[in-house]
Amino acid sequence: MKKNKQAETEIQNDLQAEEKKPNPLTLLRSWNFSALFLGGFISNVGSYFTSVAIIFLGLVFTSGLSESEATRAIALMTTFTLLPMLILGPIAGVLVDKFDRKKVMVIADVLGAVAAFGLILATQMWHIYLFAIFNSSVRQFFYPAKTASIPKLVKQDQLLSANGFIQTTSQLSRLIGPLLAGFLIAAVGFDIAFIVDGCSYILSAILLLTIRANLKPEQAEEKITIRSVGTGLKEGFKLAFGDKIITFVIILFSFTILMIGMVDPLIVPYMSFEFGIGEEQFGMMMSFAAISGLILAIVISIKGQMKRKLTFMTVTILIASFCLAFLGLAPLLPGGVAWIWAGMILVGMINVGFNLPFATLLQRIVPNKDLGKISGVIDTVITAASVTASGIAAALAGVISTSWIFIILTIAIAAGGIVGLVVIKFMNLEQIAQLREEKMKAIKEREEEEKKSKERIVDFDEQVQLTLDEIRSEDPLQAPYPTLD
Repeated sequence: MKKNKQAETEIQNDLQAEEKKPNPLTLLRSWNFSALFLGGFISNVGSYFTSVAIIFLGLVFTSGLSESEATRAIALMTTFTLLPMLILGPIAGVLVDKFDRKKVMVIADVLGAVAAFGLILATQMWHIYLFAIFNSSVRQFFYPAKTASIPKLVKQDQLLSANGFIQTTSQLSRLIGPLLAGFLIAAVGFDIAFIVDGCSYILSAILLLTIRANLKPEQAEEKITIRSVGTGLKEGFKLAFGDKIITFVIILFSFTILMIGMVDPLIVPYMSFEFGIGEEQFGMMMSFAAISGLILAIVISIKGQMKRKLTFMTVTILIASFCLAFLGLAPLLPGGVAWIWAGMILVGMINVGFNLPFATLLQRIVPNKDLGKISGVIDTVITAASVTASGIAAALAGVISTSWIFIILTIAIAAGGIVGLVVIKFMNLEQIAQLREEKMKAIKEREEEEKKSKERIVDFDEQVQLTLDEIRSEDPLQAPYPTLD
């Protein structure tokens, strides 16, 4: 008991008295990192143009259907987006750990541009479904590659700030993208959204090509076979579910996604049919949804440290229950649309409050060589929950009012958040996570020191050889080596 208490005290002292708080602005001095997050920002802005456009284009294609039939058709769009994530997620994670991550991201962006431009030709609902499947399949390779690249570009004590920067640009794109998209689509038409999205992917690919850092996996590239992929899948699931911390987060996040996932396919038809909200107002709502997330991401980036990441994520889930409560109760309260705005503003905080500490925690406790496959497994499990949720939402549409669905989900999510806090406290998960972070930090520092030591030896050998060559060139008659003569 004394040793455990002493260890906990040392962890807290080390974390509180860390060498220096990393200045997040120093990250911008590295073009490699700047290119990564700038490319992400540009492509995210473009993606929001398409996100807004295809929903309302879907409503145009289903205008001849009843309200419940149109809602189901839109809900299927979400299902087709999630299916590739479920099938390809773990496979993509395994492959990402075997190839140059920069090449993977560039190819994914180019294919994303092809998919976006292809939407210009869409004339029926199944065309949108086809785009959803293709684009989602491509992004399954991009995101694990990006997650695994960040620890290669920044130091470990800068990971929280780095992820904070990326979340900041993500929320900023969420603020700008839907707002511009709503007005531009209403003024020009749907095609302009797809053109903007395609161009944003191309710009992102160009920026990624300028990264000079080595983003290849640590192990040498090996021949890819069905057997090697299967072995990687098995290893990924074993690593993910053999880790107490990761298992807890997967279960908690999957449950939350199962609940919140029912909202995505229902929210736009709900707003359209219940409150008459169109492209412009919905785009503004999505933009305002980024405000709270943008503020939170900036604060976390500047702070640069977060000790209780698991608790922070779980509290975020409780905030999600308030968000859904506002959405569900809006038709029953005076000034209904105002409550919709209040609920949407909290959405950004939910995204940042869970994803930012989660990504940082993974990068700090999982070896880089395993990040891709573990990220793929996590995405797959969470996607399975999302697919289930969208299926349930499509089945419930027209049977139960959307407002009551939101209220039921509010109660379930709040209960899940409370249970999560109890489990964290009972199993001492925060202390275990902090110990793991410190252990990984020590290992990484030792590896860096060994690498520097080897580089110093190589430099010394090269200098010695250079000196010998200079001596020989100055006196060509002198024997290359001393002799007894």
